[in-house]
Amino acid sequence: MINTVASVAQEIYEELGEQSDTSIAAIAAWIRRNIGGLSNMLAKEYEIKDATYEISPNLTDIEKYIFKKMYSIYYFDLKIKSTASLTSTDYVSVKDDFGSIQKINSNEVLRNFYSIRKQEYEELKSLIDTYNLNAVSPLQIVGDDTIAGVYNPEATDRTIYGN
Repeated sequence: MINTVASVAQEIYEELGEQSDTSIAAIAAWIRRNIGGLSNMLAKEYEIKDATYEISPNLTDIEKYIFKKMYSIYYFDLKIKSTASLTSTDYVSVKDDFGSIQKINSNEVLRNFYSIRKQEYEELKSLIDTYNLNAVSPLQIVGDDTIAGVYNPEATDRTIYGN
């Protein structure tokens, strides 16, 4: 499947639970602005084609998941900023059937957002480390592979002797 900015934004929007405080267009704008961040984290060149808004080269599933984690951290940063500005007020939770009302301290909400953001960041670091570890190939193999070995069937220890 070809990854377009809109398709990745749609996936992120749906995975966030279709929050009312964001939109697919806002997420798509974030993707266009932050594709370079993904390039830096994964040491791979990504770009967005102007004519088609496709991400090039096409993202693998793990690369897309890392990009989604990046957005998740950004999203919780926004939540933390908006909640921090409301530190003097309390949230009110109203339950349905029997009319229960509950006040929630905004500092507690802020602490929860920090905790979630920290967990998302740790997962992102782990994903990037694993991705980079799996993408590494040896730059040099030490040894002399140019000399052919000779097998001596008469030898009792069955070793291979060089020329």
